Amino acid sequence: MALFQLLTGLGFLLEGRAQLAMVMTGMYLFSVAYSPGEGPVPFLYSAESMPLYVRDVGMSMATALTWFFNFLLAVTFPSFQNAFGNTGAFGYYAAWCVVGWVLILLFVPETKDLTLEQLDARFSISSRSHARYAMKQCSYFIRHYVLRRQHVKRPTIQLPQEDDYGHSNTDQPRKISFDKDERMPTPLSR
Repeated sequence: MALFQLLTGLGFLLEGRAQLAMVMTGMYLFSVAYSPGEGPVPFLYSAESMPLYVRDVGMSMATALTWFFNFLLAVTFPSFQNAFGNTGAFGYYAAWCVVGWVLILLFVPETKDLTLEQLDARFSISSRSHARYAMKQCSYFIRHYVLRRQHVKRPTIQLPQEDDYGHSNTDQPRKISFDKDERMPTPLSR
């Protein structure tokens, strides 16, 4: 999304039909990336990660926060446009897209295909541990998918085990691999 915002901003430096084509292409590609990507995330993430007893309040707060930031964007864009020009305004928001991507990578745990009980265990992990795991995931992604190294070990994260009563036992943590190829996380051997 940041690349498409930069493309839009840089399009304003051109003249004539090239400017129109580059600005429209950047805006269109941004919309294409936003709609299935970051657009529905606040609604999906809060809906699947909150326990049932607070889901209604949590969803209303997530929706209100989303609309607040939409309002903030609409109010600040004209003043940024006047102060920095079109290219600077789009560049400013592109930089915030990059900052947001890094913050999401480091501090937002993956919740796909987890039950509510597994989500409790997932959210009991400290932010520092999750950030370390996220950096290992980045390293794995680059080595496996970009550099095409096939024998790279997928990172795992330590989840505390729970007994039958829902109490966590941190003395014997279990390793969980959150593979996209699997429907549910699977315990790995130590």
